[in-house]
Amino acid sequence: MANDPLSDAALVAQLRTALAPQRFPVRRETELEGGACDAGDTVSFHDHFWPARSVLAVGAVRVAGGDIAAALRAAGIKQLIRAVLAKVRTAGEALDALSGRVDTAGLDIALLVIDVVAGTASGATCGQAAVTVGNHATLTSGDLLWLAAGDMDIPEAVTFASVEGIAAPVRARIGHGKSGAVCALLFKTRGRLAQETVFSIGNTHGDIQAAGEKVRRFLEMNGTSEEDLTGIDVALDEVLTNTVNYGFEDGNAHEILLSLAVDAGHLTIEVQDDGRPFDPLGIPAPDLDADLESRQIGGLGMHFVRTLLDRVSYERRNGWNVLKLEKQLAGRAEKAS
Repeated sequence: MANDPLSDAALVAQLRTALAPQRFPVRRETELEGGACDAGDTVSFHDHFWPARSVLAVGAVRVAGGDIAAALRAAGIKQLIRAVLAKVRTAGEALDALSGRVDTAGLDIALLVIDVVAGTASGATCGQAAVTVGNHATLTSGDLLWLAAGDMDIPEAVTFASVEGIAAPVRARIGHGKSGAVCALLFKTRGRLAQETVFSIGNTHGDIQAAGEKVRRFLEMNGTSEEDLTGIDVALDEVLTNTVNYGFEDGNAHEILLSLAVDAGHLTIEVQDDGRPFDPLGIPAPDLDADLESRQIGGLGMHFVRTLLDRVSYERRNGWNVLKLEKQLAGRAEKAS
């Protein structure tokens, strides 16, 4: 039947959808746009993630074949690239490790790895692919880096001068009977590592504990008192639990991005997710005098979050929920005085 949800074509379409990355969040250091399309028997995708707090990895991949086996191969390649880049720091090392473990026949791969603090970039390709990383020893503001796999063409120019953004030139390269994936990355400014960090976690309850441990280590390195640490632990656990429980309706794996910064004893945490639009601050404040059965679900948890922190704000930004948590750190404030 043409509309059979378990037909091979329907399953391949679902696997293609699962390969699509999350929208790239708004970042002060970089801007990224990408796209993929297939005209014929191929499965193409692009991906981005942060294997370390200052390192951004981007990939564009095309796999020959348009059946379930090809779609499953593409999904496996995506996860293997992530696993390898968690252990090495350059695109060349990652591609060498990948090539030594899988048959690269029918694979077109472009990898790009940048360190947003050092301002360095490395690229590597396999098959019909290309990476443009520029001619600079280190990246400077306005540098535009391209990578593509398959039939996609990329420009030679690596300096960004348009005020229209990088989405338009990326979209112009997608379609037109082509197959493959393409990405453009604009380097805006170097990150600051000493008192800033960013990392992502999965949308599972097991990832919440890992996030808490990473946040605690970062704050301990920045002289945060145990009293402040305890309150932040509780507030962050509540926020992440709500996100994991209620934020995603498609049943797919997602990433939740956490950005932390300490400036003059002031802590800012941004929790970003690409789940359904939801403002937790819209939950009515609980009636603390009412019995447990009568209280608004979720209201008590957010009440504690607001009590433990100095300021909590929400916005929907570029397709992401962004919840900002702010707190003046007593321990840091005392050390600064």
